[in-house]
Amino acid sequence: MNFIFGIIILAMFILALRVLWATALQMFNALKHASQTFRSYQSKRQSRNRLPVIMSSIRHEVDWLALSDSVRQEIHSRNAGSNRQVDRLDEELQVKTKTMELIKADIQLAKLQLELEKVRPMAALDESKAGKPTKRSKKATSVMDHDLSKSSHPVRQLRTALKSGNGLVIQANELAHH
Repeated sequence: MNFIFGIIILAMFILALRVLWATALQMFNALKHASQTFRSYQSKRQSRNRLPVIMSSIRHEVDWLALSDSVRQEIHSRNAGSNRQVDRLDEELQVKTKTMELIKADIQLAKLQLELEKVRPMAALDESKAGKPTKRSKKATSVMDHDLSKSSHPVRQLRTALKSGNGLVIQANELAHH
């Protein structure tokens, strides 16, 4: 019985040694491969820093002027593409500044029309004191008094001034399109 147990233990010991030996061989190969990779990377890096750039020899004659002209034209064409974009952006900026100027002019016009509407009732009152009142002057003063009393917000005043101007009506959506 001891003999059988001895053979089993000896077989297990041999199997364990083979497993350990195979594992050690695999680890050794992996380390060897990693060190070779590291060395090759390091040597490539050092050789890149040490060696100057050498042009390969050209067997035929090269026209260096034509080559430089073609390179110059390529550079100009690339720069022209970016210049076109800059020009487009400049045009957009000019359009937007003109739009802002138009909007400011519209606001100034609306303010002047509002002041004119404020002066009109006073002129109509002066006329009525001087002569007999007409239907038109009564109607204009009543409409203006009604509009001014109803709208106290500056935006509403601006809209009413724009709508009741001298036949000049600027819609709110037209202001947005300028």
